[in-house]
Amino acid sequence: MNKKNNYSNLQCIWMASKIVDYKLCDRNFDCDNCLFDKSMRNIQHFGKREEELKERSKGQNIIQAIINEIEHAEFKNQMLYFKNHLVVKNLFANTYYMGFSPVAIDLLDNSLTGIEYCNASDKVQKGDPFLKLNGTWGSVTISSPINFSCLGNITNPETQIPHERWVSLIETSREELGANTIPVSDYHRDIISVTRELTRFEIDYPEVGLTMMDGGTDVQYLYEVIGREKYLSILKTLFK
Repeated sequence: MNKKNNYSNLQCIWMASKIVDYKLCDRNFDCDNCLFDKSMRNIQHFGKREEELKERSKGQNIIQAIINEIEHAEFKNQMLYFKNHLVVKNLFANTYYMGFSPVAIDLLDNSLTGIEYCNASDKVQKGDPFLKLNGTWGSVTISSPINFSCLGNITNPETQIPHERWVSLIETSREELGANTIPVSDYHRDIISVTRELTRFEIDYPEVGLTMMDGGTDVQYLYEVIGREKYLSILKTLFK
C-alpha cells in the first residue's frame, strides 16, 4: 500500500492529468524550472492555437480570404470597366466579351447556381435588365450600362481562364463604351468600400463555431458566414 502511495506521489502532474502515459517527477515538483513542463505547456498552447485557427477559418478566415483577393484585384488595361462592375474586352472590331469585374468575381465566390441571360439577337438598351444571377442566397438582376446587341452567351465557366468570367458576346460602338466606362480611381474606390464593409463583418463575426449563420451545415461561402440578407445587399449595391 505504501508503495502504491509513494508511486502516486511521484507522478508528474502531466501523468496525473492523464495527458502523458508515464512520467515521474525528478525535480521535487519544481515545475517552474522543469524543461519537461515548459515543453508540454508549449505543445498545449500550440494545440489550442491550432484549434482556434480552425474555428476562425470557418468564419473570419473566409471573409479575410475574400478581402485579400479583392485588395489584389488588378485593374486590367485591356478591359473597360463600368460603374456596376461589368467589364468588356475587345475581340475584334466592334465585337466584345462582356462579363464581371475581378471584384464581382471574388464576391460571387463560386456560389452561383445559374444565370439567366439576354437572348441572342436582342437589342439591349442602357438601363434594361438583361442578366439575372441566381444562388442559394437568392437572386440579383443586373441592368445594362450601355446600348448593345447581344450576339450570344457564354454559358460554360469551365472554358474560361482564372479570374475572368465572361457571360455574353456583344456588339457595340467605341463611342458608346467611351461615354460610360469608369477610370481606375473609381474602381479602386469601390475596392476600398467593399473591403471596409467586409472588415466590419469580420470584426463583428459571432462565435458560431463550425456552422453557418443561416442553418447548421459547414460554412464554405461568404453568404453562409454573413447571412443571405447582408450578402444580397452587398451584391445589389455592387451591381447597381
